[in-house]
Amino acid sequence: MSEVGNSIPASFVEIVPEIYMPRLQLFVRYFLVTITGAYLNYSPIPPLLLTLTQVNLIIVSYYVFHIFWWWYYQKYGANITLIRLGAWVDTAAAATAMWCDPFIMPPTILVIMIASLGNGIQHGLRIFIECMIGALIVGIVALVIHSMLLGSWPPYNLYFLMFLIVFAVLYAYFLIQRLELIKLETIRISEHDSLTGILNRRAFLRKAEYLLSLNDRTRIPLVFIYADLDNFKAVNDQFGHDMGDKVLRYFSEIAKSRLRKTDIIARYGGDEFIMVLTNSSLADAKPILQRIQSEFKDWAKKSGLPVGVSFGMGTSREGENNIDDVLRQVDTALYDAKRKNGYIR
Repeated sequence: MSEVGNSIPASFVEIVPEIYMPRLQLFVRYFLVTITGAYLNYSPIPPLLLTLTQVNLIIVSYYVFHIFWWWYYQKYGANITLIRLGAWVDTAAAATAMWCDPFIMPPTILVIMIASLGNGIQHGLRIFIECMIGALIVGIVALVIHSMLLGSWPPYNLYFLMFLIVFAVLYAYFLIQRLELIKLETIRISEHDSLTGILNRRAFLRKAEYLLSLNDRTRIPLVFIYADLDNFKAVNDQFGHDMGDKVLRYFSEIAKSRLRKTDIIARYGGDEFIMVLTNSSLADAKPILQRIQSEFKDWAKKSGLPVGVSFGMGTSREGENNIDDVLRQVDTALYDAKRKNGYIR
């Protein structure tokens, strides 16, 4: 693996979960807190633990927090810290509602379960496990505190209700685990080229757009590289498509072995490949490409194949981080390299 560039910032390495329906999640959060607030405000019995003024202050704070959460998400995107914080705020708010519920059979216990299931399904198995464990612990603690405030232990049927809730959450865990595996496999198939195993064009464009938007904020340099196999058509014509497929796979393996985990390589179409080196300059990238070019050329020569590779390079520029403009830049550089018989430009 190459040693190009300096240490890689965490923002390139951290796994950022995908939010499936953020607008729906925001609506459900506001809907639940609104009906819970109405339930406590119009209850014929005053709330436990807190006064109505304090309850309403917490509700307003919850609204404000998620307005800020939504603003941050819209401007900077999601990250694991933001998602975890939102999930725990939901769980804490649901537990507070239960502590304030003045009835011996508190319906607000279901709010904890909904918050746990909702965040888990929205954000995947990792967050669901945290929410599930947290909701079970917080729910039991909240029920004990609720009983202490009422001065009596819960009735018999509430124990049965709690058992069913725990069972429902555990059952949901196994279902979400299965859905998560199916989702990951579906994503893997849809984003990877079936022949070479590297990213396909669609996946590359999505990841490149993300890196460019990140570059706008962090000014971390990116190097974009087009690679085109020279005389590839001659290989197909003389040796057949099976040998052509072997050439594509071997080049992918060589290039991938020279890149870091934070770099991107994709098959852009036919015998064209595209790469992005993060936190690198043109000077950093050139010796890496020369090694790839040399290894590929040596392998082709030993195999008796009239094939080589040309590279075109370009960098992201401040204020000009449009993916189409960057790709046009590297495409022009590749054209110049092809004119000079495989030079790296």
